[in-house]
Amino acid sequence: MQCTDAAELVSASIDGELTGERQQAVAAHLVSCAGCTALASDYRRIGRQLTDGYEPAPPHLADKIIGRLAAEEAATPVARSVDWRRWARQAAVLLVACGLSALATWHLVALSTQNGRLERDVVASHVRSLLHDSPVQVASSDRHTVKPWFAGRLDFSPAVKDLAAEGFELTGGRLDIVGDRRIAALVYKRRQHIINVFMWPASAGLGLESTGAMRASLRGYNVLTWTSDGLTYWAVSDLNAAELGELQKLL
Repeated sequence: MQCTDAAELVSASIDGELTGERQQAVAAHLVSCAGCTALASDYRRIGRQLTDGYEPAPPHLADKIIGRLAAEEAATPVARSVDWRRWARQAAVLLVACGLSALATWHLVALSTQNGRLERDVVASHVRSLLHDSPVQVASSDRHTVKPWFAGRLDFSPAVKDLAAEGFELTGGRLDIVGDRRIAALVYKRRQHIINVFMWPASAGLGLESTGAMRASLRGYNVLTWTSDGLTYWAVSDLNAAELGELQKLL
């Protein structure tokens, strides 16, 4: 099994969705591949983070409910009839509230999981770009050269800024694929550090959008994501987090 195939099946393997030969093939690949083993560890870490914060019901809650029900049973038939109607209404409200809460929780968990996958995707794209002789398809520090290059190649207009005066040299741009969507990747340089800034329309629905910066660190790379002026940005680099934050403010 190749890494490209294993990467698509690691999540399903961890969730117990694979059986038979495919599960055995993924397990065998993880034994011999450090990169895919690290990816599996990332999946497990995200899973643990998603379950953090959940608390069991208070121990006394069950006793309290049982006591109230026993008191209702001891009431007169007339009073019990009236109270049971009240309890039925309260139960209906409680069921609706629980349903809405469960739906909201499921939605947040789904978005968080999607964001975790995007985080891995953009870091992988950043690493792939460093393996080539040049991480750009259009090499220029002139925003008036780089921005028009994307015209006709994307269904949106990326924000391209020349930040050389602020210490972030624009070296060019390229097309990339994240979450099955064609996106723009701008490449900046800070001293000897390469910074990939991926962007796509916020309306694309790729993950949890946030106007405030969300920071992460994965495989030795700092990751920063935010939404501004209708665009979602993901910046990835081995540059320190503080300076990456400076770039975010400038963009």
